[in-house]
Amino acid sequence: MEKARRILRESQESLKEGYGFINQREDCLKFEKVRRFEIVEEYQLVETSVTWNREKFDGIIRKTVQERNEIPVIVFPRVDRFARNLEAAGYYLGLLRQNGLKVGFAEEDLVVDNETSTITVLMFYIHSFKADQDGKQIKHNLLAGRDKLATEAHELPNGMVIWPFDYTPKRLYGVMSTGRPALNPERTSWVRKWVDWLLDDGVGLLEACRNMDNSGVPPPRGGKKWSSATMRRILRSRQLISEFHWKGKLIYKDEGETVLTEERFATLQKRLDEIKERSYYNAAKLDYPPLRKMVFCSEHEKMYGVPIKGTAWYRCPACGKYISARSLWENIQQEIKDRLMREERLIPAIKTQFENKTLVTTLEEDIRVKSTEISKWDDTEDKAFRLALVTNYPEAKLAKRIDEIRKAKAKAINDKERLEARLRVVRQQILDEEGIKRFCRLARKNIDSLTKNQWHVFLKLLRLRIIVYHKKLVRVNLALPAIKDTEIEFSRL
Repeated sequence: MEKARRILRESQESLKEGYGFINQREDCLKFEKVRRFEIVEEYQLVETSVTWNREKFDGIIRKTVQERNEIPVIVFPRVDRFARNLEAAGYYLGLLRQNGLKVGFAEEDLVVDNETSTITVLMFYIHSFKADQDGKQIKHNLLAGRDKLATEAHELPNGMVIWPFDYTPKRLYGVMSTGRPALNPERTSWVRKWVDWLLDDGVGLLEACRNMDNSGVPPPRGGKKWSSATMRRILRSRQLISEFHWKGKLIYKDEGETVLTEERFATLQKRLDEIKERSYYNAAKLDYPPLRKMVFCSEHEKMYGVPIKGTAWYRCPACGKYISARSLWENIQQEIKDRLMREERLIPAIKTQFENKTLVTTLEEDIRVKSTEISKWDDTEDKAFRLALVTNYPEAKLAKRIDEIRKAKAKAINDKERLEARLRVVRQQILDEEGIKRFCRLARKNIDSLTKNQWHVFLKLLRLRIIVYHKKLVRVNLALPAIKDTEIEFSRL
């Protein structure tokens, strides 16, 4: 009797109840008895076979090749346990055959080695092709099935529920479940306390987080401390009023399973908006100008808003340099208005940046050439694998050739990415003169009526950067942005 290894495989733990390890082993035992194989090792893998990235399987194959003299046979329950990727199936079969190993497939009653007839190898590839197509169909059915679970059965296929809810999949073996979210009484009571703190007691999110830390209730997903971002994300979710969405559409609403009433939820959202508006610019309850993340020290990094004697200032935490926020903002406002009035002076300087259509055409042609080169290297790699399968090409030479091909392909990809990056820069530098004028006119028309939030968006469009050297020396950098998208965005302010 010949010594053999047995490999049993499933894609995930939950599938073991179907064609699982017990059923696979039974098929192998019958086949091994007829073929007179003596099993000395058995492996049970939980790993997909659709992709090339199969670390566990690859490790076993390498070990099998190294110990081919001691254990010359490897047995699989059926071909789809070997691979659901046609190219991977051909690669691994060729590797085993080149090293003198026998590969058995129980359900198909096939044994393939380097002396096998052409018709037997052809039968293996027919079964491999079917496994490959079945794998693609399984993926298609899975995705379509998840959509049906959401739209028809009103279940959450991904189980994504917020902290107050528990979720048990309907198809979990041994568990009776509706497949829909259910309120966790303890966590629901805590969320209602948060809402009471915010709406009735005037507590902020940071203080609410400290209360939760002091209570000893652990945050979601194994975190160490509660954060205002985590709490805000839960309180913003419409799942609090039992509205569950899938791919942006409402799929299920349970009136009986609500954390908050719709009126309470609407009031909560207004309160969160107020907290955001107040804390976004003014954690110290001062009226800071809309220059957040735009003021920098000339010697160090970003300057931060601080209250000094009841007024707002920007201060560098490294060197202590500071400047009045209000006077800085008044000067900046006037400077921006003056510059928008003089677009004719800006246009010549901008046009000198670059407007070379010939360079754009050259770069586009170079990118097409590199794309063709990459496709050729892909074809060359496929041909090398096919040649090895048909002619028993030496493994060492095949590996060396594949390495050479992949290095050349990687170089071509890097060259293409570099050219694409340069093309993006060049296109960004080509600005439309009339578009700049339209933008300036649109900005001048609306600038006196902008709110603080709208000013902040507008300054971000201008890429405003303020560099403070000392109180009396401030440099202001701004740039006119890309025209079409900016006009649309600014017109919505």
